[in-house]
Amino acid sequence: MKKTIVILVIFVLNGFIISGQDFSYDKKIGAGAARQVEEAMGLYNDSVLNSYVNSIGERLVNVLGNTPVDFQFQVVDAAEPNAFALPGGYIYVTRGILSLIIDESELACIIGHEMIHVTKRHSVKQMKKGILPGLLRIPGAIVGMANENLGRLVNAPLALGSELFLSSYSRKQEKEADKFGIKLASQAGYDPNKLSIILHRLSKEIERVTGEQEKRSYLASHPYTLKREEYLKKEIETLEWTTKEAIADNRKDLYENLNGMYFGQNPRQGIFKENLFMQPDMNFAISFPEKWETVNIPVAVGASQPDGEAQIVFRLDNPDSDPDSLGLDFVEHIKENYGLNPKESKSIMINGNPAYLVVLQDDSGSEPVEVQIYWLKMGDLMFNVMGISYLKFSDKINQTVQSVRYLSNEEKTNITGLKIRYAQAIENETLDDFSKRTNNNWDIQTTRLMNGLEDDGKLEESQFLKIVIEEPYFK
Repeated sequence: MKKTIVILVIFVLNGFIISGQDFSYDKKIGAGAARQVEEAMGLYNDSVLNSYVNSIGERLVNVLGNTPVDFQFQVVDAAEPNAFALPGGYIYVTRGILSLIIDESELACIIGHEMIHVTKRHSVKQMKKGILPGLLRIPGAIVGMANENLGRLVNAPLALGSELFLSSYSRKQEKEADKFGIKLASQAGYDPNKLSIILHRLSKEIERVTGEQEKRSYLASHPYTLKREEYLKKEIETLEWTTKEAIADNRKDLYENLNGMYFGQNPRQGIFKENLFMQPDMNFAISFPEKWETVNIPVAVGASQPDGEAQIVFRLDNPDSDPDSLGLDFVEHIKENYGLNPKESKSIMINGNPAYLVVLQDDSGSEPVEVQIYWLKMGDLMFNVMGISYLKFSDKINQTVQSVRYLSNEEKTNITGLKIRYAQAIENETLDDFSKRTNNNWDIQTTRLMNGLEDDGKLEESQFLKIVIEEPYFK
């Protein structure tokens, strides 16, 4: 669910002098989009990791010199490998891409690349496509609802956060970002050759996880190709640079900054175990229909029927109100503003908890479409639930809402997450032996990839390697 917005400034070819341009527009839309990133994607709460990323960014800013924007560097709480920038100088890297880093120069080249997209204002030209996953839009099969008012009503609450965008850069823009990005990194003392290396590793990781290039990954807008590697090599040959001591000057220091970072799902955001969603901090669970496509973001969780014929989304609403008040206010609102009369409007109980249900139906299309809207009060939480589907899936929507419950003590105890740790190899140890000794949860292929290892030979004595350990969320 991510997407990228970025900006631009003009660089003089022989340096990083920026021509005078008015960046007030960039700053305005960038600030708004940054708020949406925080709300819809979430920032990762790790002061050590954030400080490290920010330090690399500031080192690059110092080389860049005077800029018309104040760059900010943040870690996004997302498992997908990604990096993107917003107008106004907001640079983001995800947990997913950080997990792949084995050399600080790799991360510096990625950040430098994104900074050039900003200073070249590439993203302002690309802000055309909405980015939220299908979860937060009307399902594809029923998007053509004939009732215009009902369509507008359904889109309004489901489209939150959809002002974020993914840039699909032109070849010229990518070459500019590569050319000046590696130049920027090299002048900060980083190895520009590392951009090709991390892009190659990133490509292999996406293939490993998905079997194909992941459409919402970094490579969707930054494709890794042999041609790209070739022109990067040519650009690097023109650079004059001197290696400077890195902030994390060795693997151990680098991995110490990554130590404890979640890999994959972060239980703080809630986790899926097949179709069961569990939110340990908020103490609730929801059982979604089997084989439906699920999505979990900070502002919503839900699922879509694979053919796009049904969808259900859970969000939180005002906990200080009550279901009846919220439901009745909604009914009054849709009558006055949309001219819609509910098929049903009533107070109900769900697993002993008070709730209010409003049902709307559209019979104007080839097949009736039903919208079920619930307000459910459970402890200190108020859920607002919207399900939209053909009538044949109405029971599935209702069953999902009826499944909302508190977590059992056993479920809480068993909630775990994978955390990145690191360990030191011993003499003549194979990767398989190393993994068994350290209780590494990655398989051999993944361990090799995450550590940039090429073969299954003996490890070097005292070599530091990243691993992941399954650890309980509640300790």
